[in-house]
Amino acid sequence: LLIGFWFHKPSAAAAAKKAFMTTRIGDLGFLIGMVWLYAETGTLLFYDDGNGCLEQSALTKLVTGTVGAGMLLSTAISLLIFCGAIGKSGQLPLHVWLPDAMEGPTPVSALIHAATMVAAGVFLMARVFPIVDASVAGHSEEAAAHGLNAARVVITWVGALTAVFAALIAVSQTDIKRILAYSTVSQLGYMFLGLGTGGVGVAMFHLLTHAFFKALLFLGAGSVIHGCHDEQDIRRMGGVSKHMPVTFATYFIGTLALIGFPLFAGFWSKDEILHTAWLFTPSKWPFLLGVFGAFLTAFYMTRQMFYVFSGDYRGAVHLKSESDSEAQHKDPHENPSVMTRPLIVLAGFAVVLGFFGTPLYPWLQDYVGGVTPHLSLHNFVHALPLMALSTMVVLTGIVFGWWYYGLVAHQREDEPDPLERKNAEIWGWLRGRFFVDELYEISFIRWAGQFAAFADWLDRKVLDGAVCFTGLIATGFAWLARFADEFVVNLGFDVGCKGLRRGGGRLGALQNGQVQGYLRVFGVALILVVLVLAWGGGR
Repeated sequence: LLIGFWFHKPSAAAAAKKAFMTTRIGDLGFLIGMVWLYAETGTLLFYDDGNGCLEQSALTKLVTGTVGAGMLLSTAISLLIFCGAIGKSGQLPLHVWLPDAMEGPTPVSALIHAATMVAAGVFLMARVFPIVDASVAGHSEEAAAHGLNAARVVITWVGALTAVFAALIAVSQTDIKRILAYSTVSQLGYMFLGLGTGGVGVAMFHLLTHAFFKALLFLGAGSVIHGCHDEQDIRRMGGVSKHMPVTFATYFIGTLALIGFPLFAGFWSKDEILHTAWLFTPSKWPFLLGVFGAFLTAFYMTRQMFYVFSGDYRGAVHLKSESDSEAQHKDPHENPSVMTRPLIVLAGFAVVLGFFGTPLYPWLQDYVGGVTPHLSLHNFVHALPLMALSTMVVLTGIVFGWWYYGLVAHQREDEPDPLERKNAEIWGWLRGRFFVDELYEISFIRWAGQFAAFADWLDRKVLDGAVCFTGLIATGFAWLARFADEFVVNLGFDVGCKGLRRGGGRLGALQNGQVQGYLRVFGVALILVVLVLAWGGGR
C-alpha cells in the first residue's frame, strides 16, 4: 500500500503488485517452514519455560532427525524460513521488487529501505538463529566437520553474491533513489553475510547502523528531489551543493557512513562483517566478494556525489512567464528546516553510532550475545590489518570515482557515461540490471500466463463442456420422464379412471334407492336360480 501510494502513477501500482507477488513466493517457503517447525516441536513460541522451539529440548529433536539426502531437520526448516527472509529482504533471486519500491514517496522509501520491511528478514533470521546454528551445535562432530552447517553456508553465499550483484547494478543507474535502492539490496546482502559467518551480533550491528545512514540518504535524496523541482535523474542535476548546503553536508556524511569511511558508523559494522568473513573456513570467496562489494559501494556513491553536487546545474526546469514567451531557468533551492532538521539528527547518529561496536569495545555484539561487555585491546590490534585493508579499498573506490567522474565536466544531460564510453557492452548489462526482470518475463511470468491460459481453456472448453454435456443428458432424461409421465402414465391412468367411472356409474344406477327396482332385480335373480336348479335336477 505504501509503495503504491501514488495511485495515479501506473508505475507505482505496478511496483506495489510486483512487491506483493514476489514476496509471496518467499512467504510460501516461510509458511511451510513454520508448519514443519510446529509439527516437530508442537509450538511456535521461541521460549516457554523449557518447551519453546528455540530451547534445548526442541533443538535436540531437530538435530537428531533427518530428511532426504541426510539433511538435518534443523537445516531444512532453517532454509525454508530463510526463503521468507530472501523475499522480505530482497536477496537473490527475489530482489527484483525492492528497487521498484522507491516508486512510493521518499519518506516511505526511507521507511521501507532502512528500518522496517527489508530489515524484517535479517531480524527474523537473527531471532531463529539457534535453529540455524543447531546443526553444528547439537549434531556429531563428523557431521559438523563435513557439513559445516549447510544453512549458514547458504545464507553466507546468498548474502555475498547479492552484495556484489546489487552493487554492480547500482554503478550504472541514473535515478538517485534507485541507486540507493540497489545499495539497500547490497547492504542487506552484507548483513546476511555477517549472519552466516559471524552470527547475530555482527548482522544486527550493521542492521542498526545501516538503518540510520540509509534513512539519512533517502531523506536527503528526497530533499534533493524537492529542491530540484521533483527531478530524480542525477544527469539533470549538478552543482546542488552551492544551492543546498545543509542537504549536501548531511548527505555527504551519510555517504561516508555507507561506503565505510574510517570512524563513521558503517566503517565499524562493515569491517566486523569482513572480519568474520575472513574467518569463514569453508571458503575465502565470500570475503573477497565482500571486499569487492566495498570497493563498488565507494565507487558508485562517489559517482553519485559528483553527478549531483559538483559542477554546474544541468537541470531542465523551465517555467513560462506570463509576460515573456521565453523559458526561464529555475535553480535548486534549500528546503525549510522541517526537512533539514531530521537530516542533521540522522547525520549525528551516522557518525557516533558505530562506536557502540568497535573492536576495542564491542558493546553491542557482546550485549546481543549475552556476554558482559568489556574492553579488548587484543581484538583491536588483531583487527588493525583488516581495517587498513578496508580503508585502502574504500579510498581506491573513491579515487576511481573521482578519476571517472570528478575530472570530467558533465555539461549536458544526454552525454554518455564515462564507463559507457569505455565499454558499452558491459555497461549495457549493468544498465539493464543483468536483464533479470526480462528473464523472469520470458520464463516464469510467461509460463504462468500460459498456464493461466491453459486453465482458462480447461475451464471454458473442458470443464464447462462437461458440465453442459451433463446438463444436456439431464435435460434429455427430464424430457423422457415428462413424455412417459404425460403419454404413458397419465394416459393409462386417465383411461383406467374413465372405465372405472363408467362402471361405477352403471353400478350406481342399481343403487338408486327405488324398492321396485330392487324387487325386479330380486325377482329376476330368483327366476334364474330356479332355472339353474331345475336344469341341474333334470340332468
